[in-house]
Amino acid sequence: MKKNLFFLILIALFFALPSALAQHRVKAEGTATIHNNLIDIARDKAIENAQRNAVERAVGVMISSSTEVENYQVKMDRILSESQGFINEYKILSENRAENQYKVVIDADVGLGKLKDRMKAINLVMVRKDKPRLMIIFTDREPKDVIAEASMAKSFLSRGFRIIDAQVINNARERNGLPKMVSDSRETAKAAHDYGAEIVILGRTEATSTLFTISGVDMHSNKVIVSVKIMNADTGEIIATDSEIASAPGLKGDFKAVTEQASGALAKKMMNNVLERWSSELANTVTVNLMVSGLGSYEDLLKFKELLSTDVKGFKQLFQRTYQNGIVELDIEIKGNTQSLADDLAAITLNDRHVKILEITPNRIKAQAL
Repeated sequence: MKKNLFFLILIALFFALPSALAQHRVKAEGTATIHNNLIDIARDKAIENAQRNAVERAVGVMISSSTEVENYQVKMDRILSESQGFINEYKILSENRAENQYKVVIDADVGLGKLKDRMKAINLVMVRKDKPRLMIIFTDREPKDVIAEASMAKSFLSRGFRIIDAQVINNARERNGLPKMVSDSRETAKAAHDYGAEIVILGRTEATSTLFTISGVDMHSNKVIVSVKIMNADTGEIIATDSEIASAPGLKGDFKAVTEQASGALAKKMMNNVLERWSSELANTVTVNLMVSGLGSYEDLLKFKELLSTDVKGFKQLFQRTYQNGIVELDIEIKGNTQSLADDLAAITLNDRHVKILEITPNRIKAQAL
């Protein structure tokens, strides 16, 4: 009987141990401003803020004990946007109101296992996409545009991206008139690609300063709208678009603080959009633009397309864009990446000729049949 009881205890410990290790008790504080005396809303927001702080503390402990410091900020931005999903349970230890602030303190059980899986997934997306280089172009060169450009560059740099030197971009503006090209996606994509960027961010700012009076005192409300679209420099495809508005009282025309606020918030949103897009591509299919020259006849083209469907791993389908003078442009959907497609192309034999890879970028390949 004792022996059976001993084994039952061992079995219970075996199943309980992973659960215990996956839990992490965190005490965290959260605050929120009370607007229009709506205490219930402020209380909910304070609890949400406390939950975010609890998850942030748990992630900080995990990262500080590992070698993953480099991508800390991008992990935090993504994880904190869904922080409630990592909290198994929580209880409120205290709550009170102080003037227009509502404060809560919670004791939360944070699921470390789920957090670790999420962190690994984000890191994997960044690594498999080779940390693409960005080119940031704002249509004008007014002070507010320069501020927005610098703020967005700072945000993306902090998230592990590489950015083409701002001076190179400014010189390119003067020589090639890049601001005039932003309405032509192909020209903009080509310009960005020529300077080594895989992604180009096209932005513009709108600023207004409105006069208002409080107790006989004239004041100004400064408002800035920052709008951007992110483009794949290889294909000219728009990946994501969004805008952000910020406003604050101040001196007439003083747009620095609100521009930085709007640009920073917008950069985070766009980063999330891009990561979602990349995650989907890595899990499903990716479209690669393939340009092949040296096809001597239309029969060669038909044979080449047949070889693509049989010899390329992860091949899904292709779309022919143009064919002229032995040069074909194809969009190929594959389960994999551009490098694996290039490797398979290099192994193809077309009527005793081989395929030479001339250029590879994250979403485009140039090749020649020799």
